[in-house]
Amino acid sequence: MEIARANGVLIPDDVEFHVDETAELHRDLTARAPRVDKPSGERAYWSDMVRDLTNKVPIRVWPGILGSDDAIVAVIAHEMHELGMLRADLQGNGIMIDDLVLHTEPGRPGNLHCQAWDVADKLVNQIRGVPES
Repeated sequence: MEIARANGVLIPDDVEFHVDETAELHRDLTARAPRVDKPSGERAYWSDMVRDLTNKVPIRVWPGILGSDDAIVAVIAHEMHELGMLRADLQGNGIMIDDLVLHTEPGRPGNLHCQAWDVADKLVNQIRGVPES
């Protein structure tokens, strides 16, 4: 978190990161916020993301990112963008679980998940001093 914050990533106080010890995450799935499993047509809320014991949103990260400052910044920036864009809807009246899935599902061009990688890439390029195209 310190590396990400030092490179411009805003991490709210109600979010915490943990290294994945379940071996679920990998090179193509580098982080995961809490999974919200509800039937189609139901609403998802911020409370579905927050863990009762800590009152924080736990995000697990793949240990493979920890060897690279760029990877740490990219993955955490990605997660913070996605969560930040969903926060207002989830804290308010919630959103349909189907919409939450559409927003966060990999492989859907233009969704929040895709946009979050664009944000992460832009930040890493700024850190590297790569001019915008």
